[in-house]
Amino acid sequence: MRKQGVLKAAAGVMSVCLLAGSLAGCGVKKAEGTVSTTAGTAAEGTVQTEAKASDDKEAPVKLKLFLTNKNIVDGSYAKKMIEEATNTELEIIQVPTKDLDNKLNILLASGERPDIIQCETETMESQLLSSGILLPLNEYWDNYPNLKNARDEATWDVMRYSDGNIYSIGIKNPNPLSIIAYRKDWLDKLGLEVPTTLDEYYEVASAVAKQDPDGNGAADTFAFGGYQNVDTSWFDHIFGAYGALPNYWMEKDGHIVNGSIQPGMKDALIYLNRMYKDGLIDPEFVTDDPKRWQQKVKSGIFGAGVTKIHIFDQNNWSNYYEPFIQAYPEGEHVYGPVLTGGSDNPVGIRMASERGWLRTFVSKDSKHIDACLRLLDYLTSEEGNRFAQYGVEGEHYKWEGDKLVRLIDDKETNDLDLNKFFIGNTVLFDHSSPELFDAFEFSHTICTPNPVDGIFIDELNDIYPKLKEITNTRYIEMIVGETEIEGGFEKFVEEWNSRGGDELTKVLDEAYQAKK
Repeated sequence: MRKQGVLKAAAGVMSVCLLAGSLAGCGVKKAEGTVSTTAGTAAEGTVQTEAKASDDKEAPVKLKLFLTNKNIVDGSYAKKMIEEATNTELEIIQVPTKDLDNKLNILLASGERPDIIQCETETMESQLLSSGILLPLNEYWDNYPNLKNARDEATWDVMRYSDGNIYSIGIKNPNPLSIIAYRKDWLDKLGLEVPTTLDEYYEVASAVAKQDPDGNGAADTFAFGGYQNVDTSWFDHIFGAYGALPNYWMEKDGHIVNGSIQPGMKDALIYLNRMYKDGLIDPEFVTDDPKRWQQKVKSGIFGAGVTKIHIFDQNNWSNYYEPFIQAYPEGEHVYGPVLTGGSDNPVGIRMASERGWLRTFVSKDSKHIDACLRLLDYLTSEEGNRFAQYGVEGEHYKWEGDKLVRLIDDKETNDLDLNKFFIGNTVLFDHSSPELFDAFEFSHTICTPNPVDGIFIDELNDIYPKLKEITNTRYIEMIVGETEIEGGFEKFVEEWNSRGGDELTKVLDEAYQAKK
């Protein structure tokens, strides 16, 4: 069996009303008969017997899927192959990730319930769970071993809801996917070393932004940049040096606290405000979107800060390395440690939830539960997972020892709709370069786990999104100098607590203590 190639890490109101109204009276629609599948037989009385074709072979089961938009084309190669492998016919509703919640609310309010549903936010997930329309996947595991074995027990435990059931499977990625990185070619040119302290970092950041390291005579390089509404995670290397991360739950003296209001954050904001005034941070971080930020990373204008770990894959995962190396043929990145000098207990960069950034559910009311689970079982199997990402061995890729070598380029991959079915998949790196795996290993030494990952309480979904928005807004105002930090930070803390932050922290800590 080929190795998986995946790094195993250590451990508003109207929408709600519409959804609640549309879900009233939900219940399982039972029908006689069961369906035999390649993965196993569904529990009796949960699905209808599917119609059979004239040659006594089961006709493909029609399933409706509500997915994030990956531009999957009806009739494409990958879609057809997956349909043939699972004996299904897939009608796919594709929605941009930012519109998932709103579009799903509208769809459910209209009375339409897709067989398979995806969502990204915990707010939407909480609504779906409390409405009782989701299928407990764990009740079917005996018949779908690939699905069950797709995650280890620790991950399933994080996925487990308060009633003991597991309703979703998320994307499995290495964690974290960010890293503190520096342009080594620029450090060498400038006669500098990878910094370990805040003072050393400021010297490096200043040189990167002010000493024209790319030699083009223009003031177009910066320590780092960012984009809007991302929990200020691109500043983690600075915040972490002061002992906390904003919009991130942490354990302090055995209890849960939120990094946004920790005292050290005031000094971190003063440091960042100084960087901003000195022109070391890309000023467009306030207005940039993810796509524009990615273009800047790939063009190589940032030289000292948190970035995507993708940049280290010399086999061009997600097309980061190739554009960079085209812009800078002699360019090279190197990663750096957690910075010290701001706190007695500095922390590293944040981790994403082990639950996955995108989660897939099955509707309890689907008339084709067996087919839904058959599809998930195939796509989470080693065979299906690798096909969905790489295609067919000998045609789209080959093996050289334990290394997968792609025989088609990114355009052909896209044209075939490969690497687009993000349905419970485990992201594979069978074709990636050793440098990426080295970066993965290092990233685990500079990350800070989230102690409340997997704890679901209503207050998190009702209150926390607004608190994160307030934090992002107030922090940016202080970083760019629109609000004085002295007095402004204290006013922010008061606002954060008065808007429900203190009560949320108390309830979350109680849930954490109970889980411990």
